[in-house]
Order: sequence, then structure tokens, then C-alpha cells
Amino acid sequence: MDNKSVKRIKQMHGSGNGANPGKLYFAFWGAFALLYIVGIALPLRVTPHYYNRMSRIWNWTEVMSFFLAVYYIIKTRVFQWRQAVIALLLGAVCLISLFRDPRTADIIVTSICVTATFYAGCRLFELANVENASLNINIVGSIRYFGIGAMISIPLAFLNVLYFSFTGQIRLGNVLHSAVFALKPAIAEEVIFHFFLLAYTYFIFSGKEENKIKVYIYALLVVPHELLHYPDLFVKSPIMAIIMCVLNSVFFGLPMALLMKKKNLQMAAGMHWFVDFVRFAVGF
Repeated sequence: MDNKSVKRIKQMHGSGNGANPGKLYFAFWGAFALLYIVGIALPLRVTPHYYNRMSRIWNWTEVMSFFLAVYYIIKTRVFQWRQAVIALLLGAVCLISLFRDPRTADIIVTSICVTATFYAGCRLFELANVENASLNINIVGSIRYFGIGAMISIPLAFLNVLYFSFTGQIRLGNVLHSAVFALKPAIAEEVIFHFFLLAYTYFIFSGKEENKIKVYIYALLVVPHELLHYPDLFVKSPIMAIIMCVLNSVFFGLPMALLMKKKNLQMAAGMHWFVDFVRFAVGF
């Protein structure tokens, strides 16, 4: 991307010219909060397509991220074939869940959101002048980092199963199917809620010292993603929902966000994949 394009987009958002980037940051929080509150308050019968509040708010948040991603894709006006191909491949992998989950429309929407947010994230990293380590790793390196992430998550995966065992019975399933189907949540959640939002935060705060924006980064990467797991629990027991959000943020959300920020998407996805793989393999 040429310097004029970079300067034009940064000026458009106030980045690097003395304006307050916090407005864009908290605008995302405001939009998310609105979706979350409406998603909880609105009776499920109004949206019969969704079987619970979590699936409804989750899907809405993905769509919100999609529109934000498309906005930046349009504004950059520079097409990168390599990034687009990788984005399409990641989105296509998410379609695997069509063979496991009857919610065809939701899975297709998620796949499209993954494609758009990955591509937009790559562009925003470039605009923010931040190295996108995830894109500069070859296939062999990607597999290696994915494996390292999976190994790191071994104790967390079994901790996760221990939690689910209190609410259900362990039933060993098809290991191969579990491994394949776990790719969708690993890729989709890490791309949309970690990779893209990390790039977005770097972009809107570009020009700021990184030490001064760490709290903003980790808050945006951890809190919304964790809250999306518990809207139904908030209806039944708000205190328990808050406790679960805090615990899961500490044991799962923050470690994955740290890997995304300090390492790369491949390692964060590997960690996420193994946790879900083990959960699927034992019947949860």
C-alpha cells in the first residue's frame, strides 16, 4: 500500500494526528454491549432460528465484525492476492462443520466472516506498521507452531473436560471426527475475536507506545469473547456467569490472547483446537 493511502485512512480515523482513538475503541464496545443487552432481553421466540441466546448473540457479533472488516477492506483499496487466498482457505475450512452441525446458515455466515476479518486484519496490521508474524510463516512452520500451541494446551484441555464432567457423562467418540470438527471453532474464534481485533486495536492506536495500550488490547481480545459464552447463564444466575467469565478468562481467554499477540495465529489456533478436540472426543 502506498504512503498516501496509509496517510488518508489514518487521518480519516484520527490515528496519528492527535485525535482521540479511544472513540473508535469504545464505539466497538458500545456496539457490542448493545447487541449483548438486546440479545439477552429479546425473547427467543422472536428469533426462532436460534436455539439459545448464546448462538444468537454470537452470530450477531460475528456479523458486526464482518461489517467492520468490510469497511476497512473497502477503504484500503489495495488488493493482496496472497492474503485473499489464505483468507478464503481459512473460511473454507470452517465449512467442515456443515457435516456436524445442522445450523447451515450460521456456519456459512461464520465462514464468510472468517474470510473477511482475516483479510481486513492483514491490511490493518500493515496500516498500523505492525509486523504480522502469522503471515510470514511457511506451511511447515505453521504446522510446527500449531503443534506447539496444542502441546501447551494439554493441561487446560483436561481441566476443561473436568469442568464439563460435572454436568454430563463422558462418552468417548470418534477421535478423527473430533479432530477435524475442532478446526472450525479454533480458526473462526481466533481469527474473528483475536487476530482481527488485535489488528483493529493496533490500527486505531497506531502511533501510541505499546506499553500504554496493552490494557486496551487484552481487554478487547478477552472480555467480549468470554462474555459470548454465557448470555444464557446471565439470565439464570448473573453472579455465576460473572464467576465463570473471570475463571475462563484467566485459564483460557488470556493465554490464547497472549499467544496471538506475542507469537502468532497458528499457535493460538493450535491451543484452541486441542482444547475443543479433547472436549469433542469425550462427548461434550
